[in-house]
Amino acid sequence: MNYCNDRHEHKYEITYKPAKTGAHSPKWMVCNWCYEQKDYFGNPDEIESIAQLAS
Repeated sequence: MNYCNDRHEHKYEITYKPAKTGAHSPKWMVCNWCYEQKDYFGNPDEIESIAQLAS
């Protein structure tokens, strides 16, 4: 699991589509501010799902 920053309060879990050569789907836990900076986390076409975490 990857994190935008260990000190941030993580609000979203972003799961990316697996690479064409494998089944691994990278996941990121991100805070609200980083989530709003969409360009930080790649092309939206590469995202499989975004889940909002319970607070």
